[in-house]
Amino acid sequence: MTYDPYLVFTDLDGTLLNHHDYDWRPAQPALTRLREREIPVILVSSKTAPEMLELRAELDNAAPFVCENGSVIVIPEAMQAILQLDITSGPAAGYYYSYRGASRERILTVLAPLKKQFAFTGFAEMSVEDIVARTGLSEEAATRAGKRMASEPLLWRDDDAALEAFTEQLAQQRLRLIKGGRFYHVMGQCDKGDAVRSLQQAYQHQFRAIPKAIALGDSPNDLDMLKQADIAVVIPRHNGAVMQDDALRDAIVAPEPGAAGWRQAIEAILAGLPTSTNKP
Repeated sequence: MTYDPYLVFTDLDGTLLNHHDYDWRPAQPALTRLREREIPVILVSSKTAPEMLELRAELDNAAPFVCENGSVIVIPEAMQAILQLDITSGPAAGYYYSYRGASRERILTVLAPLKKQFAFTGFAEMSVEDIVARTGLSEEAATRAGKRMASEPLLWRDDDAALEAFTEQLAQQRLRLIKGGRFYHVMGQCDKGDAVRSLQQAYQHQFRAIPKAIALGDSPNDLDMLKQADIAVVIPRHNGAVMQDDALRDAIVAPEPGAAGWRQAIEAILAGLPTSTNKP
């Protein structure tokens, strides 16, 4: 019997990582079961590559990952021959990089004159101490968070009407604005869903079939990823709110926020899949 292969794509902050303490350990039993079933867990986040490399080491995760909301896919050097993704740069320290959107330099060039019209503060203007205060990260982690390649997080300090005008002006420059859990993010014309599609196609070389996608997220910047998934899981926010969208009518809603809800949702999904999924 032939079984469909699967990939798990997961957001981090507020999803696999708890909102307040960034702890992933309540999800460990489900991560172990996925490893036993040989189902790759692909981290997909607004975080930077340096942040995510640190987390991947903690998780003992060897899969490619997607950073800055889909703007960059990072591929371990050993996997590139299998996945055959389009490469922009590398290898560097064992990884290839596939850039999907605009460079941070170009984004900052576009944002500079807009400071005269709109009230916002970007990461480029913040000190490490400012990032710590806004995120609760350690100084070391906040430093990694500031090392962006293809996006710029910002705090919006203007009204909704100004936000709409700001978004329109970015679109004229082929940039987009998406909302994450804590910040808005300015980036190129790409998203987490694009990255999911690219990696599904890439893994076809390994599995000899396009794998199905299980995706988990909690915020509007996860919507494109969830819409692309065969099985979508919405994780409640830390305040109990659940993301709503017509495209998520058939999505699974996890029973609680953060890593504990992640574990319960994955365990329920695995209970309904063939036991030999992804195994030869």
